[in-house]
Amino acid sequence: MTISDFNYLDNYKLILVIIKKGHASNLLMKLRKVGVEGSTVMFGKGTASKTIYEQILGIEYQPEKEVIFIALDRNLVDKVLETIVKKEHLDKPGNGIALVLDLNKCVGIARLLKDQI
Repeated sequence: MTISDFNYLDNYKLILVIIKKGHASNLLMKLRKVGVEGSTVMFGKGTASKTIYEQILGIEYQPEKEVIFIALDRNLVDKVLETIVKKEHLDKPGNGIALVLDLNKCVGIARLLKDQI
């Protein structure tokens, strides 16, 4: 079996969000309202120096993070990213980061699998 035997999406992007521990659940509730159907949340730990947070940025050092992976149609990216920035205040230092990456081939999304069952 080769990749050409599978249904895959090539119009998807991945939004990767890293935010403070405890924020993911509330953010995901807001994102469902703007079209996000699913995501994956993992726990992580930031490795930046405590000095950067406290002395340079003037904020509390909280290394524990939640990392959210959201694969979604490229047409939803702007609306979802705007919601993330507003809800998590990513326009201010120390609140997290969000990245948007191209997905060349996306396999395993539920809407693809339902056609194969």
